Amino acid sequence: MILFYNPQSSAGRKPILPLSLLAVGALLEGQHEYRILDGNLEVDALGQLDEAVRADASARPLLALTVMPGPQLRQAVPLCRELKRRHPHLTIVWGGYFPTQHWETCLRGGLVDYVVRGHGEHVFKQLLDHLRTGLPLLADIPGLAYHAPDGTPVSNALASLPHPARLPDFNFDRVPVERYVRRTYLGSRTLGYHSSYGCPFFCNFCAVVNLVNGKWLKNGQP
Repeated sequence: MILFYNPQSSAGRKPILPLSLLAVGALLEGQHEYRILDGNLEVDALGQLDEAVRADASARPLLALTVMPGPQLRQAVPLCRELKRRHPHLTIVWGGYFPTQHWETCLRGGLVDYVVRGHGEHVFKQLLDHLRTGLPLLADIPGLAYHAPDGTPVSNALASLPHPARLPDFNFDRVPVERYVRRTYLGSRTLGYHSSYGCPFFCNFCAVVNLVNGKWLKNGQP
């Protein structure tokens, strides 16, 4: 079982669909069993994850988190530290804005085994293939950061930006969609959905700039 966890993203636990985890999970359908837990919905996230790891009959369960700076990072660090203490055999993978840009810091912290940098759909799937069969080699997986045999953090070059129109549809049955419906300025029952990757602008406050360097792809583009 692969556990995906979306750390709490705001003090008010504003429920926003964990689209990044749904995107990664879409490539695993029919090949790997996975479960998505959301810190914006779970009252006792540590208890839920601990129970899920204990219930996993595999020799080496895997937990993957998407981590942004701020509230998500603040929750992810102590949560992973405690889960590692309870389950030393647990493999922990981080992805998202913070680990993409600070992969070395994440790997040196003693909590994270692998970092998926940039858009991680294919990167994560290749990592799972490696953990299962030994192939592809870690050095051959674009967008992956990991520990060298001597323990030194190393990172491969970023993977190319995947075209959203060529990726599988999300399986929304993996999350309780109704719990994400909320009132916004657009209406009384709304859901957020991203139909594009990247951004064509270069705002100096935004982490997306370093991720995609002005590239932008959307459904419908050739």
